[in-house]
Amino acid sequence: MKGFIFAILAIFLLNGCGDDKGKFIIQNTSSKGFEETTLALKKALENQTFTVVEIVEHKKTADENDISIQPQKIITFTEPKVASTLIACNPTMGMEVPFKIIVWQSYEGKVSVEYINPEYWSLTHNIKDKKCLNIVNQTTVAIKKAVDSSLKK
Repeated sequence: MKGFIFAILAIFLLNGCGDDKGKFIIQNTSSKGFEETTLALKKALENQTFTVVEIVEHKKTADENDISIQPQKIITFTEPKVASTLIACNPTMGMEVPFKIIVWQSYEGKVSVEYINPEYWSLTHNIKDKKCLNIVNQTTVAIKKAVDSSLKK
């Protein structure tokens, strides 16, 4: 039995964890500039009935501390009834609220829009109730619509 467990562990160690963050982090590339993408995303979220809570500018903070990074903003947003219902499903969902999307620009000038797949919440917060899973699915669709809309020319 110890040999079997050792073999399984060896397989995981040899394969590594991989770089397949696409399962948990939804990645999108924008053909627009950084600021244009950020503004389009803010508007698209509001059109999906989300309330934008705050836009955190990581570059501004980095610049104030003499650290060089490319432009990066976190858009925090919520839909109060949805957020409250998800927290009622499991109090640890409060760590996900407000929801977040990052817009960042690479050194090559590529603008990315990324967010944690809301379906991942059901795993990390052990959500099994059908009503709660339905709300997670609806939130997934609404965030995807907003992001997709913001990326259109």
